[in-house]
Amino acid sequence: MSDQRYLVAARKYRPQLFHELVAQEHVTGTLKNAIRLDRLAHAYLFSGPRGVGKTTAARILAKSINCTTPLEERADGAEPCRTCDSCRTFEEGRSLNIIEIDAASNNGVDDIRDLQERIRIPPQGANRKVYIVDEVHMLSKPAFNALLKTLEEPPPHALFIFATTEPHKVLPTILSRCQRFDFRRIPVPDITARLHEICEAESITADEASLLLLARKGDGALRDALSAFDQAVSLCGTALGYAELAQALGVVDVDLFFEVTQHAAGHDSAGMLRLVERIVRAGYDLQEFLVGLAEHLRNLLVAHTMPDTDLIEAAEATRRRYAEDAAGFAEADLLRLLMIVAEAEDAVKGSTQPRLKLEMALLKMAALTHSADLRLALQKIDRLEALAREGKLPAAPPTVVSEDRPPPPAPKPQPAAPRVEEPKPAAPRVEEPRPKEETPQEKEQEKPESGVSDSVSIEAPEEEKAELADEAAADWQDEPEADDEEIDPTPPPLAPTPALSSAPSPEPQAASGYLNLFGAPALSKKKSQEHDEPSAYFSGDGGATVADVALAVEAPPLLQQVEAAWPRYVKNVKMARIHVGALLQHTRPVGLDGETLLIAVPDDFHQRLLGSQDAFLLQHLAETAGDEVTDLRFVVQEAVEPAETEETAQDFDPLEYMQRKREESPVIRALFDKFGGEIVW
Repeated sequence: MSDQRYLVAARKYRPQLFHELVAQEHVTGTLKNAIRLDRLAHAYLFSGPRGVGKTTAARILAKSINCTTPLEERADGAEPCRTCDSCRTFEEGRSLNIIEIDAASNNGVDDIRDLQERIRIPPQGANRKVYIVDEVHMLSKPAFNALLKTLEEPPPHALFIFATTEPHKVLPTILSRCQRFDFRRIPVPDITARLHEICEAESITADEASLLLLARKGDGALRDALSAFDQAVSLCGTALGYAELAQALGVVDVDLFFEVTQHAAGHDSAGMLRLVERIVRAGYDLQEFLVGLAEHLRNLLVAHTMPDTDLIEAAEATRRRYAEDAAGFAEADLLRLLMIVAEAEDAVKGSTQPRLKLEMALLKMAALTHSADLRLALQKIDRLEALAREGKLPAAPPTVVSEDRPPPPAPKPQPAAPRVEEPKPAAPRVEEPRPKEETPQEKEQEKPESGVSDSVSIEAPEEEKAELADEAAADWQDEPEADDEEIDPTPPPLAPTPALSSAPSPEPQAASGYLNLFGAPALSKKKSQEHDEPSAYFSGDGGATVADVALAVEAPPLLQQVEAAWPRYVKNVKMARIHVGALLQHTRPVGLDGETLLIAVPDDFHQRLLGSQDAFLLQHLAETAGDEVTDLRFVVQEAVEPAETEETAQDFDPLEYMQRKREESPVIRALFDKFGGEIVW
């Protein structure tokens, strides 16, 4: 048996000099400069995650402060020499000037009082008396308060070094009296390099994949990686193999992650279920599997978006594999897969059926379709609209009919159902002059087949029709032009012609029957007192002549009744539901389709919200204007002026409204009575 006692790698290869600390140059550089310039503080606080070198740095600093070798003779002008009596006694554990205290077991006020008594004793054969307090956040609040005065004004020979993994638990009054240094997590490449050095010193052979596996197992802590290294050496001996290490450490093989993404790309649900069965039989922790799968998808995303694979913590062969597989995925698809895995991690963590949650997540990944870029689709639509405006749309390809299959029968003509179209603004059209006299046969042939009433056609004598048309044209010419702020949403009127004909339009099929439905004359010299705009609407092609407009029938009595009651109806709706009434005051009744009232709204927003309240609006309309109207239809028509109500928004009294609601509603009355509410406006 060897006389030398076995030491774990974390203790055997513990750094003894500042430059041996891994990935903490921002701390060691500052401390060495403070030693060179003799600008040492009386209290330091080292914070950071576990296993990154906080206590080790505190020991090196304490050893360097008490080193008796002159600074100019030391390495780098600040490193401890490790040869003087002070350095050797400390490394052998015999120093009386460097005291280490565990705050987890000495966290009371009495422990701090004993420390205050001992701190008065000067150092024996050294420059300073250094107190290293590990896990200082474990001190109780009274202990912290007892330490405040001593920490703020310690004796000249005393120096405190605190180490903690939870600096947020340290009192701010303690933090303000210390110089704080935050230690960082150690990157995987730095841990791998340190493990490689130890393998060379121990004559151990290990491939790159094995060292990377141990480094990743450390999770940023070199001490954890060295503990895993000791376990690996105990299992494998002097030759470390990746397969044996992965099985011993319970690490999921990276090949399983590549299988998951292959099944997801191929939409193989059966393969996903078989993979879950293999994971469960192998005894892998499902939560750890999902964590590894998330890292795998992250590596694929890095390989897809970055020009190189330097950000992937894996062996070179595995990096090349990531670069090859990433080409088969889109960036949006990888992001969606990452979101599914993140949701599955939370679901598995607190579920009583973790396997089911994992299977659901993997099946969702297999069923995921490729994402489409909405911006590209919108760009294509814009290009098609531009081609349509320019008239450059390509012709539709001809329909190819197979020789052995008869062509489909032509569709039978169906009778056109009467429908109400929304009024469209039509450009004014000047009628060609026509001869005044026509034969009865020609009149009978040109008679329109649309829904225009016979009463509008040719009942009056020719002389009366000409006079009416001339009067309508003169009224239109005398009417002044409106300002920009008062644009009439009705279609523009027809321009007068030199010679007006009493015959119908030569295109009777384009007429739409609006004259029968709405009927009010569109060419009026003055607006009525109840309306801000004419209520007559024409067909979208503007084919009505001036004579037709002049002879248009008046609006149906039911529409006139609704128009007369509309301001009062809007007021009643606003008193019942103020938000609905506020929208309704921007609308106007424009016509009837049987027993359906057509209401013009300014935009789709009003159409959608008012359409969801049609039952409520229909009920109040029956109470205000009668129950002849059985349905409401909202049509979008730009520039709809707000309806004139008997009570404007300025006349609406919210205080009176709330008082009335307090009397009517038991819920609101209970809020006032039980909770002491009051009306504030």
